[in-house]
Amino acid sequence: MSISLIVLILYLLLCIGIGVYANKLQKQGTTNDYLTGGKDVSAFVNGVAIFAAFATGGTMLGNMGLSYAGGWGYITAYNAGVACGYLFTAFFLAKVLRNMNVSTVPEFIRVRFNNKALNIIVPLILIGTLTAYLVAQMKVGGLLGERLFHIPYGWSVVLIGLVYIFYTAYGGMKAVTLTDFIQGLLMIAVVIVVGAIAITKGGGVGDLYSVAQEIKPEWTKTDGFPYIAYIGGFLVWMTVNAVLPHTVMRIFSAKTEKAGRVSLTIGIFMYVVTAIITCIFVVAMTIILNQGQALSDNDAAFLLFLDQAVPEFIKALAYAGIFAAVMSSVSAMLLALGAALAYDLIGTIKPDFPEEKKRKFVPIAIVGFGILTLLLSLNPPALLTLLYSAAMGLLASGLFFPVVLGIWWKRMNSIGALVGTVLGSVSYLVLLWGFELPSLSQICYSLPISFLGCVIGSLVSAPPTEKDLHRVTIAHEREYLESDQI
Repeated sequence: MSISLIVLILYLLLCIGIGVYANKLQKQGTTNDYLTGGKDVSAFVNGVAIFAAFATGGTMLGNMGLSYAGGWGYITAYNAGVACGYLFTAFFLAKVLRNMNVSTVPEFIRVRFNNKALNIIVPLILIGTLTAYLVAQMKVGGLLGERLFHIPYGWSVVLIGLVYIFYTAYGGMKAVTLTDFIQGLLMIAVVIVVGAIAITKGGGVGDLYSVAQEIKPEWTKTDGFPYIAYIGGFLVWMTVNAVLPHTVMRIFSAKTEKAGRVSLTIGIFMYVVTAIITCIFVVAMTIILNQGQALSDNDAAFLLFLDQAVPEFIKALAYAGIFAAVMSSVSAMLLALGAALAYDLIGTIKPDFPEEKKRKFVPIAIVGFGILTLLLSLNPPALLTLLYSAAMGLLASGLFFPVVLGIWWKRMNSIGALVGTVLGSVSYLVLLWGFELPSLSQICYSLPISFLGCVIGSLVSAPPTEKDLHRVTIAHEREYLESDQI
């Protein structure tokens, strides 16, 4: 049995064990506890978990594939958007979102606007976009399992999926946080080690970059895509962080709003380090190893580097790191999907749905979505980063301004939120499917449309009442408590 296989088996067993342990810790907890991990996660653990959940299989494979194929400047626009999005969320949203004392983004929308149509539309948007996100991540797991186990791609997807479905459904946010913490530490260790190997083999940072540039000059240029595509890539990831469940739900699970902001800062620091090392240094060495030739699958660029440049034991850890990236992301997404259906959508359709039944239904929903994404992952499209980025563009177009204006603009009401959500989402889909536009540039149009919909819809309808604003007003100062109800 190979070292890689042994390391992977031990890693998967550890994840299963954590799921069992987490289940025992919160077996008698409420649905809110299940989705937030009891709101007692420390800043450091939460920060590493945020990094792990956001640094997906797309980060470990897809981003490097996009850098290799389209130049590192394009993926840098994405990563700059991620960094700015984290900072925006930390400084302008984290305090209020944490103090609202809610569990999910749709729940924030519900308590802030209390619009039944909006309460149905928002979970449906989340379900659609997160499902596409999960399919992209599962392709990574399938590609790696195929190489590691030497079995067909489809069986690799199934084997990997069974593990993360189990520990997510069984252990809830507590299990997701603990596994993400371990996975995050493993991922950053792998990134630093492979980065050091790439720089050393390349003769230092300067020589590594210059040789790669000489072999493949287009890699260092910024004309691989139209400039509006660079702007679109930045905007997608800058705005989606404000509403992306595995970012926002981490804020809800923090001990305090300050701890939530510190967690985001830790997460973005680790992500920026990862982006620089992988998309520039490792890809540069991959270009040298492959002499800049085109790859049949650009998403496999990192795997080529591992096969040709690192020792067997480091390769085994790197494989485990990529699996960690996949599983940390899909577990957080699965939890959000289960919450969107059982906690938010069903809770809106059936307000009297008993808490006990809701708590039992969330894990069932997680298993159902897990199986669905496994089936969809059997025939995924190419270029992972573009797939899940397009889904994130839809999420940001529909929800960014309703959330941000709902926090910071007192005149914002439920009609404005509904109009902004619908116009932003519909315009994005029309532009995506009906027009030949540069990749991700659709958000350059749909985001302003959503903003105008929010503003005009709010101004032409009745302003919100004091009761509508009561909870968010308190949240600007301190945590909302049940005793604060009016």
